[in-house]
Amino acid sequence: MLFCRSALVCAVLLASGLPAVAQAPDTLAAAMVRSDRDLPVLRPTESIKTPARAAATMNAADLLRLFTGVQVKDYGGAGGLKTVNVRSLGSEHVGIFIDGIQIDNAQNMQVDLGRISSMEADQLSLYEGQLSQRLLTAAEYTSGVSVHLDTAVPERDELNISVRGGSMGTVNPSLGWKKRFGKSALVTSLEYLGSNGRYPYQYFDTTLVRENGDIRSARLDTRLYGRLSRGDWRVLVHAYGSERGFPGPVVRRALGFPLSAERQSDGEMYLQGAWKQEWTDAYASAVRFKYADSYTHFSTHPEKNPMAVPYDLHYRQRSVYASVAQSITFTPCWSADLSSDYQWNSLDSDAGAFVQPKRSVLTGALATRVILDKFRIAGHMAFQLAQDTFANPQAGGWSRDDIRHCKWMPSLSFAWEPLGWLEFDCFVKRSYRLPSFNDLYYTLIGNASLRPESAFQLGSDLRLHEGGPAFKWEVRLSPYYNRVSDKIVAIPTASQFRWTMLNIGVADVSGVDCKAESRLSQGDWNFGCVLRYSFQSALDHSTPGSLTYGNQIPYIPLHSGSAGLDVGFRDWSLVWDTLVTGGRWSRTANTADYYIAPWSLSDVVLARRFSLLKGRGQLTASLRCSNIFNARYQVVQGYPMPGRAAYASVSLSL
Repeated sequence: MLFCRSALVCAVLLASGLPAVAQAPDTLAAAMVRSDRDLPVLRPTESIKTPARAAATMNAADLLRLFTGVQVKDYGGAGGLKTVNVRSLGSEHVGIFIDGIQIDNAQNMQVDLGRISSMEADQLSLYEGQLSQRLLTAAEYTSGVSVHLDTAVPERDELNISVRGGSMGTVNPSLGWKKRFGKSALVTSLEYLGSNGRYPYQYFDTTLVRENGDIRSARLDTRLYGRLSRGDWRVLVHAYGSERGFPGPVVRRALGFPLSAERQSDGEMYLQGAWKQEWTDAYASAVRFKYADSYTHFSTHPEKNPMAVPYDLHYRQRSVYASVAQSITFTPCWSADLSSDYQWNSLDSDAGAFVQPKRSVLTGALATRVILDKFRIAGHMAFQLAQDTFANPQAGGWSRDDIRHCKWMPSLSFAWEPLGWLEFDCFVKRSYRLPSFNDLYYTLIGNASLRPESAFQLGSDLRLHEGGPAFKWEVRLSPYYNRVSDKIVAIPTASQFRWTMLNIGVADVSGVDCKAESRLSQGDWNFGCVLRYSFQSALDHSTPGSLTYGNQIPYIPLHSGSAGLDVGFRDWSLVWDTLVTGGRWSRTANTADYYIAPWSLSDVVLARRFSLLKGRGQLTASLRCSNIFNARYQVVQGYPMPGRAAYASVSLSL
């Protein structure tokens, strides 16, 4: 029902927005010139244009997993949960932003990247340092690492129809429409994903088929863009609904019992908008807002799996967010910003003795930056005050004073370009992540006295690059050090269904990321090659003298990397990606029982473009083969991943 109501809101917005903008003069093509003072102090660690890779991926997780120093936890199949971990900070320290506004989940702090389609943004960028530029929200200053998905105003009217399908019964049609109306523009997209999630896997000497991994989901986005005198605005309405199964871990079981019969239904709708205005040459401001409403139904179906603990739970989370940013330019090279955010979250559930928590978070940031020809420096001080309240008088032991968290988060970064082919930058910052509602308040799990998890980050980046129209290359070397303190962990008690949440642990992470990339264009041919390597020593330094002291923390490989090759000839293109991950452990106890073997995965995509209607239309056909060598591997222990799979897609643009 939530998805249906959200779709109706999109339709109303679409219908009501057209007459208001139809009579404006056609001036959208005259884009505002971006000055050097608007550029970020630190360049993105990695950045990719998503339309160029649309044939090779269905979601943002497929792109992020190729980035240096990034691990994507994947539980298998099209519907499996996909979360990102960057430089061992954990997914809770990674902020995911769409057009500068964060995707929030106070329930468990996990953003499922599998929900984010490759159609949702025109560019995906990863900032492992501090993104520092004018008119940011305060939330962007508090994230340990940030992933930004940015959309672009359409340059022309366009209709896109795409159909993709293949292995595991995957069907993925989509429809997109872009329309300009003078100073305004509209972009709307509709996408459906269906898959049975069935694939064979090896279990000791037996080949079994993965069950209960199916998914059916639909997404509807409507965006409105507008230009003003010395300003612009945009509004996004997003609706998403899904129903999926959780296949569960592969464990020894009684013959005939399913591994898992757990099911989850989701519905999500959010409305967000932004307005930026250059009031004078010296003063600019930005206002952003977001309202989100999400629903989750989780059930275990003991009638299908007698071993399951019976659960039939419903959760509903609401979020209200508002941000005001102001920027003052003192000189052409020096500016300062003041940003203030307010966010309110609530979570309701029909679970027994649920405390119905509500959280208010006030975040402020004072930032300044100096942009010179060869030198850029930026610093900020962010402040965050969070207060949790409880609304259920039946909570018993949960009845206590409101919980408040107050934290200061400083950061300093600079970049130096002494030569045209040489760049150097470095940063130091501190960030925190609040305990999630799951950590604090879930029945038989929560601990209301948990402290925020703290991360100290220090990193640098050396880039060498050169090139012209025909040939260009870049080499990057990025050493770093992170320390994560008060890490939030779950410890089992007498029952495997009862857990205790505690602040324990210190992890010291030191490593280096390396990247080499080149591109050659010659006549009808163009070639691209990229090599990435990451070394991460992520050691548990919680308890000196313990058996786990000095061990590698779970799921962090000491060595990992990727290689990519793309070849283009006229209207043909071939893309090859190989991802390599070294051995890891699923527990801090680095013993053979918890060892996960290294693995390598290769994907290949062949595509061809056809011109239609005398060049006014284009048809693109592609064939993708993932895991082409049918490697057997696990990203998360107990969750076997699919073997070789093939997908075909046809896309029409008019």
